[in-house]
Amino acid sequence: MIRKNHITRRGLSRKTQVIKILIYTILFLNTVHADPLQLRSGNLTLTSDKGDSTLLKQAVQLIEIEKKSYPLKYGLTLNKQLRVSFYYDQRGARSQMHAVPYWSAGIARAGSEIHIFGQNRSQWLATLKHELFHTLLGQNDINIPVWLNEGLAQWQAGQMSWGGFMELGTATAQGKLIPLVDLDVILSFNHKRASLAYGQSLDATRFLINRHGESILPYLLRAAEIGFRARFKAETGEDLIDFEIAWRENLESRFWFFKISTIPTILWALSPLFVVLAWFLKRQRGKKKIQEWDDEERIDNEPKYFA
Repeated sequence: MIRKNHITRRGLSRKTQVIKILIYTILFLNTVHADPLQLRSGNLTLTSDKGDSTLLKQAVQLIEIEKKSYPLKYGLTLNKQLRVSFYYDQRGARSQMHAVPYWSAGIARAGSEIHIFGQNRSQWLATLKHELFHTLLGQNDINIPVWLNEGLAQWQAGQMSWGGFMELGTATAQGKLIPLVDLDVILSFNHKRASLAYGQSLDATRFLINRHGESILPYLLRAAEIGFRARFKAETGEDLIDFEIAWRENLESRFWFFKISTIPTILWALSPLFVVLAWFLKRQRGKKKIQEWDDEERIDNEPKYFA
């Protein structure tokens, strides 16, 4: 009887484990293959292909905060219909959008759509901030050069990476900076060149703000009554080409230490000799100092006579 009960309990235990495994499997599959979720809030429509309600609520809160900052900073408002879509399935997202670079993490279209699908999901909300700025310009029919458009989007989103800093310094030292006007075709660049282009855009925009103050931004971000080049000249007092020259000179002064990477190979080959020579001189100086201490100690130990 005892043996039979023991077998029965073991059987129940195995059944319980199987049931638990089935439940966990079902929950996992429901999470991975969750139905798309949609959230509406005023003029906003947000969707997630994975049913991530937490993400959508955070996105709504972020958009409301950003919308409140735009009139004061830029003299612009974001108040038209907007649809924001988050994609966990990148292949599905890219199949719906054409001419999107492989390195892109998100895209804004016509001031009415934002699609976010980057692999680094921890950066999705920062990407949303970035694309919201493009949407702001789209809704207000603002046409500015790509370098300023992308620079302000990064500045607004608080985006900056150590890798971008290094790329900018290296390009400055090696004379490989991209002319700002050439950034108009940034979407055709490969990943490495695009990374440098974004770094240049942000740095040139920061230089503009430091040079003329944030208060100049609403005057530059106006509907096209006149061309941007003429508007820039009227508001800043300098031509775009003079601005770029000043910015490049600023880069040269800030990244002078990167030029060590351009030292001829022969000097790099001789650098071990310089290290050995420095060690030898330091060692000789140390010996001389020890000898001085010995001499002082010998004098201190000699008998002293007083008159």
